[in-house]
Amino acid sequence: MKKCLFVSLCLLSCALSYGQSRVGSFSITPRIGASISNLTNEVLYASTGVDNGNDYELKSKYKAGLTFGAEVEYQATPVIGLSLGALYSMQGFRYPEYAAKDEKTNAYYAFDNNSRTNLQYINIPLLVNVYLYKGLALKAGVQMGLLVDAESKYDDRTMTRTKNADGTYSYTYGDSKSTTTDMKDAFNKVDFDIPVGLSYEYMNFVLDARYNIGLSNVYKKDYVDYNSKNSFFTVTFGYKFTL
Repeated sequence: MKKCLFVSLCLLSCALSYGQSRVGSFSITPRIGASISNLTNEVLYASTGVDNGNDYELKSKYKAGLTFGAEVEYQATPVIGLSLGALYSMQGFRYPEYAAKDEKTNAYYAFDNNSRTNLQYINIPLLVNVYLYKGLALKAGVQMGLLVDAESKYDDRTMTRTKNADGTYSYTYGDSKSTTTDMKDAFNKVDFDIPVGLSYEYMNFVLDARYNIGLSNVYKKDYVDYNSKNSFFTVTFGYKFTL
């Protein structure tokens, strides 16, 4: 009898250690972490000279942001769990520094840096969680994103180049000016993605990593003539409470 009790306690301890929920139970996991986001097909047309037109393209870069929220999961079978969540996510994209210059006069440059577009979403993921091994789950599903805010920011300053007697150049920079533009009217209010990822649970602590594949064009049709979709990673850390 004592031996059976000891074995039962050991099995229960292992189950709790690996965060495996019992079949038919509900749990909630508050989580917080980071997002790294970009948009597909996003380019900025710039010029190397005033008279050259837009003669090269700058591709957008990934930008970092914050994500947090909570998910509720139902353990349907020992292997399958279904979850529904609501997560605030800072997304968007950025551009590297660039300059437009007048090659003929060698006089003035228009200098731009720290250019970025900030998008804020409330993402609602519906996921199937497949527990492959003690606490290790493969997850995939669909996600709807509700746009909360969108704005574009950039810093710019003028730069004057003066040719010295020895053939070298001296540069004089003007004051930096920051500009913010409300972009909510340019973006669709609803976005759809496919999230895929992995999570690992240990003693109710949950580490989760996902890649979110955009399905819908984030821009309104009358704003741009190309499709641009969300593409972002999230890594979050949470704690699971059984209800």
